[in-house]
Amino acid sequence: MAERVVITGGAGFIGSHLARRCVAEGLDVHLIVRPSSSLHRLAGEIDRLTVHTADLGDEPRLRALLARIAPDRVFHLAARTRGADAADTLADARNLLLLLQLLAEQDRPPSVVVRTGSIAEYGTGPLPYREDQHEEPETPYAVAHVIGTEQLRRLASMLTFPVVTVRLALVYGPGQSEDFLIPAMIRRCLEGQPLTVRHPDDRRDLLHIDDAVEGLMQLSEAKLMGHTVVNLATGVAPSMREAAKLVLAATGADPALVTLSDTQPGRTPSELRAAPDLAQSLVGWKAALNLADGIEKTVSAMRSHDRIAA
Repeated sequence: MAERVVITGGAGFIGSHLARRCVAEGLDVHLIVRPSSSLHRLAGEIDRLTVHTADLGDEPRLRALLARIAPDRVFHLAARTRGADAADTLADARNLLLLLQLLAEQDRPPSVVVRTGSIAEYGTGPLPYREDQHEEPETPYAVAHVIGTEQLRRLASMLTFPVVTVRLALVYGPGQSEDFLIPAMIRRCLEGQPLTVRHPDDRRDLLHIDDAVEGLMQLSEAKLMGHTVVNLATGVAPSMREAAKLVLAATGADPALVTLSDTQPGRTPSELRAAPDLAQSLVGWKAALNLADGIEKTVSAMRSHDRIAA
C-alpha cells in the first residue's frame, strides 16, 4: 500500500510542485486546500491525487478528513503571505495548533510533520541567519511563523511525532505568481515590456523550486526527533540588480527595457541570507542550481507554457 501524504496549501506554488514530486514517487497524495483555491497549477495531475476542500480552522471538517486519510507524512504549507495582518497572524498560529492537536489524536500518528516558514523570520538578526539565533521578525507573515515555532519548542516533548520547521529562502520558479519579482521580470522581458526594479541594491537569498522540493522531501525522510528548525537556502544573496541582468541574459531582451531605481536617500539596502550548513549536515542537502541556471530553467519553462497555451 502506498504511503499516504497530506499537503496543506497543496494548490499553491510550492505545494503544487511538492505534490507533483510526491505523485512521481508513487505516494498516495492528498491535498487540503481552501474552497476558493484555484487548481490551475495542478493541471495534468488531478486524476493522480486527491483534493479535499477545507478551511484549516474548521475543526470538525479537518478532524474528519485526517481520520479518513490517516496520513503517514504531513507537509503543512498553508499560510497567508502578502498583505497578512494581525488577524491573519493569529489565524495561522491557531491553525497550526489545531492541526497538531488533531494529528496527535490519531490512532496512528504520522511519522513526521514538515512545516514551512521563511528566513524572513530572522528579520534584523545577524547574517548569515543560523537556526540557533534569536528571531527578530518585522512583518506579520514572519511573526506568524515565529509564533508557531515557539509553540512547537514548548510542545515538542509532548508530541508523539517529530516536527521539522523548514525556513525557506525566497523560492522562485515556474508557476509562481507574477506578483513576485523574478517571474514578473521574466514575464515583462519575454513580452518586451518595460519594467522598473525599485530596490536594485537589495540582496536576497533566492532558491529554485526544484531545490526547495528536494530539501522538503529529504527532511521528511530523515527520521529526526522532536522539533528541528532547518534552513533551506543557498547561502548567497545576489542583488536585484544582478538578478535583473541574469533575466535579461536568459530572455535575450533589450537591456533598455529595465530601469534600475536609485537608492532612496537615507534608505539602507536590505539583505536576507541564511546559512545552509545544518541541512547539509543532517541530510546532505545543498542547492544544486545557482541563480543563473535557475533563471534559465524558469525562462525555459515559462516559454514552453506560453507555447502550449497558444
